[in-house]
Amino acid sequence: MQQSVRDYWITFNDPLEGRVNIMYLDVKGYVSTGIGNKIDETARDNFAPTAQEREKSLAAASSLRWLVNDVDTVATPEEIAEDWDRVKSHLELASQGHGAFRPHTRLHLEDNEIDRHVFAKLDEMECVLLEQRGEHFGGFVSWPANAQLATMSMCWATGPKFRFPKFQEHVKARSWVGAADECHFTPDVGTIIIRNKLDRAHFLFARDVEDQGLPMDQIVLGVSDVFGVQGALLALGFKPLSQDGVDGPCTQGKVKEFQTANGLAENGAFDDPDTVYALTSQLTGRGFRVFGA
Repeated sequence: MQQSVRDYWITFNDPLEGRVNIMYLDVKGYVSTGIGNKIDETARDNFAPTAQEREKSLAAASSLRWLVNDVDTVATPEEIAEDWDRVKSHLELASQGHGAFRPHTRLHLEDNEIDRHVFAKLDEMECVLLEQRGEHFGGFVSWPANAQLATMSMCWATGPKFRFPKFQEHVKARSWVGAADECHFTPDVGTIIIRNKLDRAHFLFARDVEDQGLPMDQIVLGVSDVFGVQGALLALGFKPLSQDGVDGPCTQGKVKEFQTANGLAENGAFDDPDTVYALTSQLTGRGFRVFGA
C-alpha cells in the first residue's frame, strides 16, 4: 500500500477505536486489545468458545508481549490464558466498554507493542486482499491512497474477507463513487457511524484524485466543513476529539487550542479563514493534500 496510508493509519484509527492496553470485550463479545485488534477465534458473537477456538485464541493473545501490572515482568503463557479466560467469562460487560474490564485484568501492553501489532495486522489484511482476493482487489497497489485507506478501514472493522458484491464490482472497475455508495456496513452505531462516513468521504476523494490527475500517493483531507476540520485537528495531534461533525464545545475548544498555538484570534470558529489557512498549511507540510480551503 502507499506509504502515506501506513503513516496515517494510527492517527486515523485512534479516535475510532481508542488505544487500549488491556484485554477487553468488544460489543460483539470478542476479546480485543490495542487499537481494535481482535485476539479471539470464537466463531459466534457473544458466545463462549469451543476448546479448539480457545486454543487458537490463546495462540493469538500469546503472540503479544504482555507485562504484569505493577511489576512489568513479561507474562507467562499461563498468566496470559488466565487474563483471556477471565475477560471472556464476562460477556455481560461487553456493552459497557473497555473500562469495565480493568478490574478483571492483570496484564497490559506497552505503546510500542500496540503499534507493532497494529502494523502486523494491517500487513496481514493487505496480504489477504492481494493474495486471496485478487479478482476484485488485484489493482489495489495502483489505487489512490484514499481508496486504499478506506478499503483497509473496512477490513479493520469487518475483517478482510467481507463480502459486499456491489462494492467489490465497483472497486474492480475503479468506480470510486459507486464504492462510496456501497461501502456502508452495520451495525451503524457508535464510532461505526463515523467510520462509514469517513470511508465514504475517502472514496469520493479518490474519485477527485483520479479525475484531476493528482498524485496517487498522497492522502487527501477536506476542511470545508466541521467534520473535515475535526479530522484536520486530529491529524495534527489535537486530541481528544470525536470526528462527529458537531460544532459543539469540545470542537470549539480544540479550535481555540489550535488558534492559541498558532497566534490566531481565539474565536473557536471552525470556518475562520485564518484558521482554515493555518490548518491547510500545516497539513500540506506533513504531506497531505487539502481540499475545501
